[in-house]
Amino acid sequence: MNRIKQQAGNSINIYLYGDIADYWWDDESNSAKCLKDKLSELNDITEINLHINSLGGDVIEGIAMFNLLKQYPAKVNVYVDGFACSIASVIAMAGDTVYMPKNSMMMIHNCWTYAAGNSKELRKTADDLDKIMETSIESYLSKINISREKLIELLDGETYLTAQECYDMGFADELLPISEEIEQSASKSILDLVEENKKLKMELQSEKTIKVDLSNDDIEKLANRIVQSIKKDKLKNNNNLKQDPKNNFFESFFNGILKKESEEN
Repeated sequence: MNRIKQQAGNSINIYLYGDIADYWWDDESNSAKCLKDKLSELNDITEINLHINSLGGDVIEGIAMFNLLKQYPAKVNVYVDGFACSIASVIAMAGDTVYMPKNSMMMIHNCWTYAAGNSKELRKTADDLDKIMETSIESYLSKINISREKLIELLDGETYLTAQECYDMGFADELLPISEEIEQSASKSILDLVEENKKLKMELQSEKTIKVDLSNDDIEKLANRIVQSIKKDKLKNNNNLKQDPKNNFFESFFNGILKKESEEN
């Protein structure tokens, strides 16, 4: 659990990627102890963004991690970046809000173990597993909106759940459309262009080849028009852009530059 990043303000990102297990040789494993140590290092954190991409692992570690997050005095946002399977899906239930992109999934099933011994010992192992499974069932029921009977049916079937199914049954609270990445990418490109514009002005003015006078305010105004244009295109075409948004972005950007130069001339 070494992928942890402080965000602006009192927010923190934690990335729970890979197996849920306590590896004694790894001080940064995805274990309850590592999570406890990380949380104890945080000061004045009011919001945790937990990103999950895991096929599951140790039930003992997962239940403890679930309770650590539930007990921590901060809002917990869970983002299922890819798959949250087995005990990883239980940990996800600790989120005050669980976000799932439409192409992410969960998988839920009954816990299992290896066993050996005589008939009495094997029967006891089965009884023990039933009791251990109750820890996961109670964790699910603290969030989902389906009945215990329906949940057990899904667990018995070792069921893969789409993001939409998770939303419908309460495993997730919000679906994230993949198209939102377009606006995020455009915003990042705009910020990159602001920096590139600064460098370009310095290079061209030093070479005395052309006068460049495109201010950051001009770029910000243009950026707002670009983002608004993307949103209008999404609404007009039922969230399906007809044209490549990158082409629209750069066409609008350079048209703005040409317009600015023509006004100056």
